[in-house]
Amino acid sequence: MEGFFTWLEDLHLSSTIAASSTLYGFALVLVLHTVGIALTAGPAAVMSLRLLGVGRPMPLASLQTLFKFFWVGFIGNAITGTLLFMMAATRTGYNPMYYAKLLFLALAVLALRPIRTAITNDGDIDVPSRVRTMALLSLLLWGAVITSGRLIAYTSK
Repeated sequence: MEGFFTWLEDLHLSSTIAASSTLYGFALVLVLHTVGIALTAGPAAVMSLRLLGVGRPMPLASLQTLFKFFWVGFIGNAITGTLLFMMAATRTGYNPMYYAKLLFLALAVLALRPIRTAITNDGDIDVPSRVRTMALLSLLLWGAVITSGRLIAYTSK
C-alpha cells in the first residue's frame, strides 16, 4: 500500500494542489469540503429533528427537497474528500480515524433510508418508534462523521 499511497501523493494534481499557496489550492478544496459537510449533515439533521418532533407544524413531505441538497453535498464531498486524501495519502492511509470516518459515513447514509421512507410516506400523524430511533441514530452518526473527520488532522503520523 505504501507504493500506492506515495503514487497518489506524487500525482501532478495532488502535488500541485498541496503545494499551491494561492486561494485555488488546498484552501479552496478545504472550504468546498466544509460546504459539502454543511449540505449533507445539515439536511440530515433537519430531517432527523423533524421526525423526533421538532417543528411539528412543518409537514414531513416538505422535507423531500432537502435530499437534493444532501446529494449535491455528498457528491461534492466525495470529490473534495478524495482530493484531500490524495494530498496526504501516506499519512491518512494509515490513520485508523480515517477508516472510522468512512465507516460512520456509510452507516449515516444507510440510516437515511428509513428516514426518507417516512418523509416520502408523510406519516405526520404518528412517526413509528423505529423511525424515531433511526433519526436519533442519524444525528449521532453525522456527529461522529464530523468529529472523526476533524480528528484525522490530529491523529496523522
